[in-house]
Amino acid sequence: MAVTRVELERVFRRGISLTLDALYPSRCVGCHRHGTPLCDTCIASAVPASGEGRCANCAAEWLEPGGYCPRCLGWTRLDGALAAFEHAGVARRSVHALKYGRQTIIAPVMAAAMRDRFDLTGFDAGVAIPLHPSRRKRRGFNQADRLIPHLSLAPLPGQLLRRRKTRSQVGMSLEQRRRNVAGAFAYEGAELDGLRVALIDDVITTGATADECAAVLKDYGAAEVIAVAFTRMSYRPGTPGIED
Repeated sequence: MAVTRVELERVFRRGISLTLDALYPSRCVGCHRHGTPLCDTCIASAVPASGEGRCANCAAEWLEPGGYCPRCLGWTRLDGALAAFEHAGVARRSVHALKYGRQTIIAPVMAAAMRDRFDLTGFDAGVAIPLHPSRRKRRGFNQADRLIPHLSLAPLPGQLLRRRKTRSQVGMSLEQRRRNVAGAFAYEGAELDGLRVALIDDVITTGATADECAAVLKDYGAAEVIAVAFTRMSYRPGTPGIED
């Protein structure tokens, strides 16, 4: 059977693609360009989660002048949040590539973008929000653990642990998430007397998990706890379907 020109071109393009994948295994999650998991052009297209039009306390979108937005008013122990980008577009795809696509090669690039967006030198220590061992085993890693080595933060003198397995928080409101994570975390180690701690994660959704972690760290003497993430989701309070 004769091979058509279209079929030959398809085979040729497929061969080129496979060759490029072998030589340059990384592809940008935004434009699919070979050679990097997230290119500079796509990073530049992400919406910053700071400056005008964002809440000064939690980095969520807030178009009203002055004051804090309603999204962080329910935080009781967390002192604020920093995020590099809004959880949308290429920034959201980067989070998903790391967390669900297991493309851990993107973590150093995400961390570099975080360092470029805000100054972390004022923190005394940093710690990743932990996963329950069962979820970590199922996923194979903790995405926050992959970010923190590239953020130049000193470690805590102890360990932040997730003691209780919680249900997936996809679709939960802030209040539902707070109940879900209540009492789920513990700390083991030396006192944190007066430390300013950065609590690292890939995305801040409602902040309920970070707020619970902050409560534990402050019980052991931390003076200030700030959530620090690659993206911030500007959900509307009570909106269903918000991500975990």
